[in-house]
Amino acid sequence: MFKKLRFKLILLNTVVFFILFSLFNVVIYFYAKSRLYIRVDQSLITAKNFFDVDQKNNIQQLASLDPRIIIIQRDNKGTVLSDTHMPVFYKINEEYIKPIKIDELYDVKFKEFYFRTIAFSAESNNKTITVQLLRNTNSEKEFLNNLLKIIAFGGSIILVVSIGAGSFLAQKTMVPITNAWEKQKQFVEDASHELRTPLTAVQSQLEVVLKTPDAKIVDKASYLAAVLSETRRLSRLVSDLLTLARSDSNVIEIEKKPIDINVLIQNVIEPYIEIAEIENKHVKTKLQENCLVNCDEKRIHQLLVILLDNALKYTYNGGNIEINLKNKAGKCNIAVKDDGIGIKEEEKELIFERFYRSDKSRTRETGGTGLGLSIAKWIVEKHGGTITASQNLPRGTSIEVTLPNG
Repeated sequence: MFKKLRFKLILLNTVVFFILFSLFNVVIYFYAKSRLYIRVDQSLITAKNFFDVDQKNNIQQLASLDPRIIIIQRDNKGTVLSDTHMPVFYKINEEYIKPIKIDELYDVKFKEFYFRTIAFSAESNNKTITVQLLRNTNSEKEFLNNLLKIIAFGGSIILVVSIGAGSFLAQKTMVPITNAWEKQKQFVEDASHELRTPLTAVQSQLEVVLKTPDAKIVDKASYLAAVLSETRRLSRLVSDLLTLARSDSNVIEIEKKPIDINVLIQNVIEPYIEIAEIENKHVKTKLQENCLVNCDEKRIHQLLVILLDNALKYTYNGGNIEINLKNKAGKCNIAVKDDGIGIKEEEKELIFERFYRSDKSRTRETGGTGLGLSIAKWIVEKHGGTITASQNLPRGTSIEVTLPNG
């Protein structure tokens, strides 16, 4: 699949590069052509205007303006006048250069020769004559032909370069696509594994119950409790997966409004204080007042729940959990610290990856899915903030969230 996509990208990049180069060369060619012929036309028009102004002795004076201009005078029958000083070459080929238009510039070609010409009427010795001005353009034509050869030769080189550049860009473009594919593949594998585990547990427990259909519920309470526990875990997992899937497709909208984070934290931690006391753990707070943040209250509430859940799960009995809130450099800083199992240096970034769990046996006991911090990271980034993990010395973990006040 990726080979076909890579080939299409190479082809597309090559075509784009080559078209751009071709357009650039077309512009250069026609610009050079227009500039060359503008000068030729200007010299012919200047000679025509000079001839109209001063017809006496103007043949010699016109020659001094541009010696490349040939002047041919004809009577009203088209016969070349005897006093016309026309070179032999033009006398021999006079039939090819007879004017076919009056007062209009046009091109003349015969054999391998190219000319630019204009013819106009004039008065001479009380007679109306036709004056034709000829300017040989072989040198201009040769220059343009050479330019075309250079463009064609350069085009073959650019084609090779375009293929190389297209291949390089395609390779660079494929990197994020390949990474995204691998992440998606890993995500599906991990999700399948996580879903299979509770489903297998539910199936096995129900099979045990069904082996004795006449038994009372109280006799099978332990099996049904296990089924209920795994069902709840499965429900949380599906909910988390749905949240991440929607976040990836930008379906979830963030509805922001000014919220006092201080008040929100106090509301969120109330049940956790009670839970901590039951588990012989202690929750401490250091909250700065009037910390307003323009945010989605439901999502920030979800963020705080995730961080507090993790802190409670991974803190030992008798341990401490601390929530700090302060304004720092125009930003709201939330830190949730515990003195639990801690975090390794190499895991600081990995813990925000989906399904990553540093202590899988411990996570299985607490019912974690490895998706909480991934969701937390998405919530923070959606609000334009940052989330980092570090060691909480002398032991434990510190998760720090920074949200812009605006």
